[in-house]
Amino acid sequence: MSRIKGEFAKSYDRFIQRESPLPPGFLRLVRSYNPRSIVEFGCGTGSVAIGLGLAGFKVIGVDISSHMLREARQKIGKTKIDVQFILADIIDINLKRKFDILLCLGNTVPLIYRLKDARKLFRNFARHLNPGGSLIIQQLNYDRILIEKPHTFAIDRIENQIRIKQYNYTRNLIDFTVTMVNHSYVPPKINRSRSRLRPWRKIDLISELKKAGFYKISSFGDYSRNRFGRRSKDLIITAKLKLLK
Repeated sequence: MSRIKGEFAKSYDRFIQRESPLPPGFLRLVRSYNPRSIVEFGCGTGSVAIGLGLAGFKVIGVDISSHMLREARQKIGKTKIDVQFILADIIDINLKRKFDILLCLGNTVPLIYRLKDARKLFRNFARHLNPGGSLIIQQLNYDRILIEKPHTFAIDRIENQIRIKQYNYTRNLIDFTVTMVNHSYVPPKINRSRSRLRPWRKIDLISELKKAGFYKISSFGDYSRNRFGRRSKDLIITAKLKLLK
């Protein structure tokens, strides 16, 4: 995971085109929980963490890629927002504190493709939440992808660069390739990076979260809590950590 993130850290934000750092409906969803503390696992270049910081929240972002975190820290610059970034592996990090909300967005969960590691990650979610705390996960809609099985599923163009995302399906996993073509050079400069994904179906992801101690698990097609369905681009999961008895 760190390699595919590190290779394209500088160009990552250019291909995520939003009018604001936060996706539509996301801030309202977070505010509905009235959190005092937030941690984001797999924060990447920090857009979401910084957007929440600008909205007045106290946020810690964790990522395994030093390249991504370098971009995140440069974004903060001299702004006085309460956001801290930590370089670590989200599978086994122990921040030795608990939060009201834990975020894991940007299709991060499928990048933890080994099942034993994914289960360890889900337990680590629980370790870092206050009892009754909230978990928000965002990933692509693999219920749809595993039916349609596209091989080239995205071609994005910005100025002189093209980004191509491709899938190759192998048993229960997906080999994920990102190819960057930069036409600023003659001949064009081509960078390619590969990773492996575990494509979580909604029913399987919910089942594993229950095993890790979560309940009140809901699924949506976007952050505005619209219904999740076959044509949804994303799967949004919200859950609560069980209260101590």
